[in-house]
Amino acid sequence: MICEKAFRSRAGKTVILRVYDDRVEVTGDFFTTDDNLAKIESYLSMLEKPDNVFILGVEVDELYEKVLECVKK
Repeated sequence: MICEKAFRSRAGKTVILRVYDDRVEVTGDFFTTDDNLAKIESYLSMLEKPDNVFILGVEVDELYEKVLECVKK
C-alpha cells in the first residue's frame, strides 16, 4: 500500500481512500451504485479524474486530489 487517507468530505461524509501500487479502493458512508464505485476506482487507479459518475456526499474532485497527494509522496 502506498498510503491510506481517511477524511471528511465537504458534505460531511466519512471517506477512506486506500492507494495501492496497482489499484485504488474507496469506502465510506457515501451513496453510489456498485457500477459507479467500480468506475471511480478504475479511473483513480490510472490517475485519471473520473467523469460521468455520481456519488452522493463526496465530490469526485476531492477523491482525485487525495489520490494525487498519495502518489506525490
